[in-house]
Amino acid sequence: MAEYITSDEMDAYVADRPEEAVWEALTGDEQTALLVYVSKLVDALPFVGKKYETDISSQPLQWPRLIKTRRGWAVADRDADDNVVVPQAIKDAVAEEILARLDTTNDQRRKLQEGGVTDFKLGELWEEYDAGMQGGGIKGTPLRSWTAYRLLEPYLAKGARSR
Repeated sequence: MAEYITSDEMDAYVADRPEEAVWEALTGDEQTALLVYVSKLVDALPFVGKKYETDISSQPLQWPRLIKTRRGWAVADRDADDNVVVPQAIKDAVAEEILARLDTTNDQRRKLQEGGVTDFKLGELWEEYDAGMQGGGIKGTPLRSWTAYRLLEPYLAKGARSR
C-alpha cells in the first residue's frame, strides 16, 4: 500500500477536532482505504520537480521530490536528522482532504457542481457556484478541500496554481 500518512498520524491530526468522531467511527479497513484513496488523488496532481527515487518499488508515490533550483536539483524537504522526507504540508493536505470527504453536509451541492450546474434558483433563493470549483473539484483538481489545495499550492506546477 502507498499512502502519505498512516492511520495513527491521522488519529493525531484529528485529535481534539470536531471531525474526530467521524474519523474514529470508520473501521480500520475503511480508514486505510480512505488514506490510500486520498493519497492517490493528491499524487495525481502536477507537482514541480521530479521523484526522489525513480524506482517505483522504492518510492511508489510522487513524494519525496527533487526540486530544480539555480544550483541544480535539491531535495524538497529533510527532517532534523537530514533524512529525506515528505513535506509536512503534503501530509496535512491529505488529512484535510480526508476530512473534507468525510463531511457530507454539502453533498447535494457537490453533485450539482459535478453535473456542471453553474447557477441554481429555487423561489427567491439564488446560488451561483464559484468559478474555482470545476467539475466538483477545486481549480480543476479532484480536491474538495480549499485548505488542502492551499497547502499543496506551493508545490504545484505553474499551470495548476490559482495565481
